[in-house]
Formats: sequence, structure tokens, C-alpha cells
Amino acid sequence: MNTKQLMLRLPHALTYSRLVMALFYVFGSIYKPMQQPLLIGLILITAILSDIFDGIIARRLNVATPELRQLDSKVDTIFWFSLLYLLIVMKTEFMRTHALPLFILLGLEVSVQLFGFFKFNTSIALHTYAAKAWAILLTITVLVLLWGNNADIIFGIMFGWGLIAQTEAFLILLKLKTARVDVKSILSLNK
Repeated sequence: MNTKQLMLRLPHALTYSRLVMALFYVFGSIYKPMQQPLLIGLILITAILSDIFDGIIARRLNVATPELRQLDSKVDTIFWFSLLYLLIVMKTEFMRTHALPLFILLGLEVSVQLFGFFKFNTSIALHTYAAKAWAILLTITVLVLLWGNNADIIFGIMFGWGLIAQTEAFLILLKLKTARVDVKSILSLNK
């Protein structure tokens, strides 16, 4: 395999690397010695960087297909759910205290995904700016929580923005006539 072929596979490799990171979180929820906040935080930052660069590289190499974008969204979902499970194990009291907003966000995420699937008979991968900002807020919230600081304020901001991001995704799906990936915002549909 030559260098060009390897480069063309890089976006897939970056995407699949988050599955390996998700596995670490799953094992970390089982084996207490793996529950090291610094390591969990470093993996989270690495995952966010891989999520950013898989899309950038795919667009530069002209391999950003709808299938790759959908794979990216599926892997992101698995990654975030595995991290959520680890946080439930590690930060049980915080997660219990914030269970209602977490259930609301999870319910919205599942509802949006199901609505998109049933409407278009395929998984959705909108990759909106609001969703990207939400991922950053999720990351900051998790890092603050891992470092033992009071995460209530950032959690509230993250929750509010999550409601906005999910509402926008639902509105985009309502407005779309055919399945699309990489819809940057509801405003971009009017162009």
C-alpha cells in the first residue's frame, strides 16, 4: 500500500480510533484502576481532535462521502454513551443529581435520530455548528467534572445549548425533503 492509499484511509482510521477510546471507557467503568481522571481527560481531548480532523482531512482528500459522515456520527454516539456510562460509575452523585436534564438530552438525541431514520430510512449526520459547539461544551463539562471542580454552572450552560442543538436538528429534519449530511444550520437551508 502506497502513501496515497494510506492517506485516503486516514479519515476512517481517525473515526474508528474513537471506538477504541470508547472501549477504554467501557473497561474503565468496570476496572477501577483505569478510572484515572487525567487519562480519561486526555482520551477525551484526543477523541475531540480526531473528530475534528477526520472531517477536515476527508474534505481535503475529497473522500467525505455521506457514508463516512454517517459512520462518524454513529461512532460519536457510541463514544459519548460509553463516556456517559463511565461518568455514571465514577461520578454517581453528580449524575444522580443531574439525572432529569441528562434524561431529557438523551431522550431528545434518541428522538431526533429515530425521527431522521424513519423519515429518510437512513441514519442522519447533520453535523450542525450548534452540535459542534455542544460537543465542545460537553467536553468542557466533563473535564471540569473530572477535575473535581463544581460543574453545575457549565453543566447548566451545556444543557441549555444541548436543547438548542437538538431543537435545531429536529427543525432541520422537518424541513428537509431528502436525506442530507453536513447541514451546517437551519439558516443554511434557505440558501
